[in-house]
Amino acid sequence: MSRHLGEGADIYYKALPTTWDATSEIGKRRIRELKETLRKYLSIKGGKALDVGCGTGISTFALEELGFKVIGIDIRKEAIQKSKEVAKERGSKAEFYLMDAKRLEFESESFDLVALLGSPLPHFSVYDFDEIIREVYRVLKPKGVLVIEHADTINGLYSWHRDAFVEGSLISIHKGFNFIEGLEERFFINLDNGTTFSVKFYLWSPWIVEFILRKAGFEVESHYINERMVVTVGVKP
Repeated sequence: MSRHLGEGADIYYKALPTTWDATSEIGKRRIRELKETLRKYLSIKGGKALDVGCGTGISTFALEELGFKVIGIDIRKEAIQKSKEVAKERGSKAEFYLMDAKRLEFESESFDLVALLGSPLPHFSVYDFDEIIREVYRVLKPKGVLVIEHADTINGLYSWHRDAFVEGSLISIHKGFNFIEGLEERFFINLDNGTTFSVKFYLWSPWIVEFILRKAGFEVESHYINERMVVTVGVKP
């Protein structure tokens, strides 16, 4: 009989440790893929970068390998501790801080680039994201660049909610929608240990991302990487 672990994104992250580990083969591949994506869509090639929602450092190390001097921030204490350990192993000069992206502890106009990579938007409501973008705009220098990697989940609503997704040992199926709050809930089964859990994800699409960025003052354009994933780039005038 399976054991239900409850609800929350932290359970999801703990169930796929190698996916978020920069030292694993999956993590190394994700670093390479991120570098390829950023080379294609970023006009800026160096400078001081802020990695928002850095997790355990995969996106931070990708930015560093592209020549940026990087600071990574995340709201999860365990992720920041892990990223610091990996940075020491790699001989990385990246810095990591526990910080709320809605209240950035940096001076105005102090970064050339701000990045939200690895599809973090499902964890943010539009209200959270709006606050984050206003802070991002503040800390970016004039002509500074914001890059966001995200999934067009609204575009996929009709087909994806019928599909079972497989991620390593996890299988997830659609559980329900909350259209008032803009959420989809998915039910996960961990084949390794028989546990189950649920996670609620906010629904996003490029037009919502672009609206919030333009409202903050950015010049914006979006590019589809594939059928599902999008890169949105904003430039501060």
